[in-house]
Amino acid sequence: MSIEVLIKRAADWYEGKYVSYENDPHSRVFIVGGYYERHWTARVARTLVEFWLAHWQWTIGTMLALLGLYVTLIKG
Repeated sequence: MSIEVLIKRAADWYEGKYVSYENDPHSRVFIVGGYYERHWTARVARTLVEFWLAHWQWTIGTMLALLGLYVTLIKG
């Protein structure tokens, strides 16, 4: 399996399956559009990515502080 196939599968999993709105065939109103139906793991991944993009400044600082505390506790 090539890397391109793996990237395509990961992108399809992350984006989800597009589901268009169902329209009544006997109605005069036609609704255009739809939504993405995602696997629950893709929704969790999207939430984590959105959190990281919104708060990357303080999460890096927090991780560095915790790493420093861990190193201090091991050396002490």
